[in-house]
Amino acid sequence: MPKRKEWDLSNIKTLCKALGQPQKSFESIHIVGTNGKGSTSFYLANILQAHGVCTGLFTSPHLVDVRERFWLNGKLISQHDFDSILHRVEKAAEAAKIEPSFFEVLTAVAFVWFKEKKVQVAVLEAGLGGRLDSTKVAEGRIAAITGIGLDHTDMLGSTHEQILKEKLGILKKGATLLLGNLPRNLISKCPKHIKAKKITPALQTGNFGKIYAKNAELACAIAKEFLFSILHYKFSITAARTALKASSWPGRMQIMNNLILDGAHNPQAAKILVKCLKEKRIPPLPCVFASLSDKDTQGVLKALKPHITVCYPMPLETPRARSVNEISEICKTLGIKTKPFSKSVIKKSKTRILATGSLYLVGELLKSEWLFSHYPFTTSH
Repeated sequence: MPKRKEWDLSNIKTLCKALGQPQKSFESIHIVGTNGKGSTSFYLANILQAHGVCTGLFTSPHLVDVRERFWLNGKLISQHDFDSILHRVEKAAEAAKIEPSFFEVLTAVAFVWFKEKKVQVAVLEAGLGGRLDSTKVAEGRIAAITGIGLDHTDMLGSTHEQILKEKLGILKKGATLLLGNLPRNLISKCPKHIKAKKITPALQTGNFGKIYAKNAELACAIAKEFLFSILHYKFSITAARTALKASSWPGRMQIMNNLILDGAHNPQAAKILVKCLKEKRIPPLPCVFASLSDKDTQGVLKALKPHITVCYPMPLETPRARSVNEISEICKTLGIKTKPFSKSVIKKSKTRILATGSLYLVGELLKSEWLFSHYPFTTSH
């Protein structure tokens, strides 16, 4: 078992104190999980907004622009607000003589922005784990776990039980816990909780696949609990359905032009991707693929193998990337045919192409000239 790395909340606590404890000015809902927490957070924020609640949303990672991590009632933070608050956070860190991480700085930016915009509730997607995640200092009275898989094992533990324990650590004493797609053996290890109920007919979202309907069901359950127990509002399934139908979480099970984009970066996510493709009756496809060096690349490709005809390993512009040669060697051991990647593979293809393996890959493709104009989640102001 690899040695687990330790970190703590001292930097983010010091930073928040220097900034006047902005995280205490609004209600918070924490969303944790190995896969599905981004879409669940996005759906939840849209449902709450549809009920007339001023809603902030903080997610990670971004695909094209760092401002994609910060939302207020369905709109991204302006460049002016981001630059201004970032400068103040950096000055506060300097004055406090601390060196916060990239994620800690962005978490502080989100807290300050939400305070200034007077949000009623902030939906906070945990960046990593839960017990020691920077978002925990907001101490939300409601938290949800979307699912548990083996990822970031060097930091969170090498078993599902250890990872679950880390994610449960997001809970404030007395907080309400809601559960998504967890197996029975893990559900039994959770404290008192609410299980998201199946909604019939199934909820529709802008992302295809039954798993997204399940994430939407969890978002509805969280919204219902928050609206009733915290704000004393009545939950409307009609308002929720309308909001969800227009909700498309970018880069996940998303069709743009001739590409099917998905950021599946671990075996569990890859299996979900294949299942969703089969549900939509999409036949095996050519696959543009990339992966980070700390991920289970072989496990991901093994899960994808039944649904790809040929793999085009694509280089990524990050030092964390696994090399094209390494990916090709892994494909060879798995019996997956490979071909060299070039832009023409996508631009000249007469069939659909699957692009997956990393959100870095999705982001780099979205920056490309043939997709960027179709990407609606960045603004120039």
